[in-house]
Amino acid sequence: MDSQVQPASWSFWGRWLVATFIGWVAGIIIAIVLSYLVVNLFHPKETNLIVGLVLGAVVGLTQMIAVRRLVSLTYRWVWGAAVGLGISFIVAVLIDEIWFSASEASDMWLVLVAIAGGAFAGVLQAPTLRPHTPLAQWWILASIISWGIAWLISTVLGEAGFLVGGIFLGAVSGALLIWILKSSPADEAV
Repeated sequence: MDSQVQPASWSFWGRWLVATFIGWVAGIIIAIVLSYLVVNLFHPKETNLIVGLVLGAVVGLTQMIAVRRLVSLTYRWVWGAAVGLGISFIVAVLIDEIWFSASEASDMWLVLVAIAGGAFAGVLQAPTLRPHTPLAQWWILASIISWGIAWLISTVLGEAGFLVGGIFLGAVSGALLIWILKSSPADEAV
């Protein structure tokens, strides 16, 4: 472990914030390109699945890489984010087809989808934190809050929110992760 950076320090939070922001921006760009190249040729609404899978995977991967020497997140972390967000976005497509078929769903609908994605991702990612804290289950709530705030800010601010949402995702999830790790007595960690 790097002696300068501890899992519950400002340096850790900074790494997490930068990694999450980079993952957010790269994930959205990759999702847009893939959606355009692959899915829009067939049916535009399926792009939501790509957005969820790619955004979750890229954010999870950049987080894992940034803190791998401090907190041993595994590829399950990446998989959890990708599947969690992917499932919520594909369910949103199905609900949108049934419920909103005659009208356009509001942007706030996607905030609810992101909250659900945060919940699914949190459930799948929490076991990765168990070796570091007995409070790993709190990551589920942290993930819900983080993804919900990020998507809400992105929705409210429009195009400017594209960047600001990623900053908030990193800032909030990083702060909550530090709280979870700090709140755990070291001798109780599994």
